[in-house]
Amino acid sequence: MSEGNNGADLVADCLAAEGATHVFGLPGTTVMDLIDSIAVHPELRYLSTRHEQVAGFMADGFSRAGGAPGVCLASRGPGAANLSIAVQNAHDESIPMVALIGQVPGTITERRSFEEMDVVAAFKPFCKWVVEIHHVERIPELLQRAIRTAVSGRPGPVVVSLPLDVLQAATDAAPGRRTRVHLPAPAPDGIAEAARLLASAERPAIIAGGGAGAPAALLALAEATGAPLVTTWLRKGSVPNDDPAFLGALGYGAHEVSDRLVHEADVLVALGCRFSEFTTKRWTLVPAEAALVHVDIDSEELGRVYPPAIGIVSDAGAAAAALTDAVAALGGDPALDTRRRKRRTALRKELDEASVLPAAPEPGATVSSVALTHAVQRLAAREGVVLVQDVHTFGPWVARHIDFDRPRSYYGSAGGAMAWGFPAAMGMALARPDERVVALSGDGSFWMVAQDLETCVREAIPVINVIVNNYAYGNTRDRQRTAHGERYHGVFLDNPDFAEYAKLTGALGIRVTSDEELADAFEQALVHPGPVLIDVVQDRMEGLPPGLVPPAAK
Repeated sequence: MSEGNNGADLVADCLAAEGATHVFGLPGTTVMDLIDSIAVHPELRYLSTRHEQVAGFMADGFSRAGGAPGVCLASRGPGAANLSIAVQNAHDESIPMVALIGQVPGTITERRSFEEMDVVAAFKPFCKWVVEIHHVERIPELLQRAIRTAVSGRPGPVVVSLPLDVLQAATDAAPGRRTRVHLPAPAPDGIAEAARLLASAERPAIIAGGGAGAPAALLALAEATGAPLVTTWLRKGSVPNDDPAFLGALGYGAHEVSDRLVHEADVLVALGCRFSEFTTKRWTLVPAEAALVHVDIDSEELGRVYPPAIGIVSDAGAAAAALTDAVAALGGDPALDTRRRKRRTALRKELDEASVLPAAPEPGATVSSVALTHAVQRLAAREGVVLVQDVHTFGPWVARHIDFDRPRSYYGSAGGAMAWGFPAAMGMALARPDERVVALSGDGSFWMVAQDLETCVREAIPVINVIVNNYAYGNTRDRQRTAHGERYHGVFLDNPDFAEYAKLTGALGIRVTSDEELADAFEQALVHPGPVLIDVVQDRMEGLPPGLVPPAAK
């Protein structure tokens, strides 16, 4: 801890007292004092990026991977605006993150001074809380409240505006005591009622959302009830995919059998699930006649989309464990239990058959998605490898055909922000240095953050970034193909040799132009100790798995 000279020193001390270890940001006039204090603090590491959006995505990835809390910073005005994409994405994804924004000094506010922005008004619609600190003595109170708010209950980003005069003000204040709020336990009456519903269900189903966590508790509930378990969109890494109860992920690219078991359910248990547009096929998947047991840590989420038969405010893992015990205590009908398990086994067989990759095409001058999927599956099966999926056309191949048998070995962002994957992977690699993090990016996404490959090299972050390079904004191209009569406008790109670009920054660059080169490229990448970029060249019309049509815009 520092000697407490000024507000910036106090902010650094408070961050360290709350368990922060890394701060990602970009220099600017109003945060120079803050960067100075953080950079010299013995418990904090400051990393400068080439764009504020990247700093926010790195903090997001750091939080997801288990680093707590993810912290980023930016200066006022344009810097804050650049950071806003990452804040909005974290808000949509319920990711705990603290964004520190430098602000003009209070002595010149409301004069439209250089780069002045009303930070509170700008960020309030898409973060969990936003506060501007006007007195240096209140830094411990409000900053520690901000961090506690970000990580408590339904997590989310919190924005703290720090005027320059507050950061420069002298103070002898010290951080307060670190506090955390314990997660809520389920109400016994609600658990008992839900257990009775489950015990009598003919076709129960469990949906595990992004807020579910506790894979062992989820699978124990599935085993106790004989119910199939699906995850929400891009959350198939929540439970081991080789468990007999796992029936796939919902959302874009979902197998028909995964959708059907939800649509046929008579009792549906949703744990930490907000019933998003993609997960529910635009709110058409959940049957009106199903009895819904909805568990969420946020009471406002219960009934937001579907009125539950039973709503339970609770940590999802605690509720799953309590439900398991309650169902077991009821005993149940052995014949009914046998029917449920027989049905689940049949459904799992359907899933396994549907998950078989189509035959590989004849070898050509570019890489097929079938061969890339095989290669990524081998990679995902390796101990110590974490896969991070950006927003790109290859995503449905992952959803349909790649299994993750180790929880917390796969991450995808359902917030929709392109370019999240590579920076998030950098943050994850810093949070979990003993694992190798591999990002899958489209060429469109990568070009939005390509400059920060230099950051990756400078800070020695050993991320492997695989660019699925089809020279197109593939998702939009596919919509123009199916919904706009193959009229293509603004979707095809010209790209350089990404491998050569990587070498210019000091990273290892590997260019792959045929299916046969994939295995060797991935092996080279895994043994290399530093950052790697693999440029996987595809045909510009390479896209979705056979038979999959993108949802039309409505």
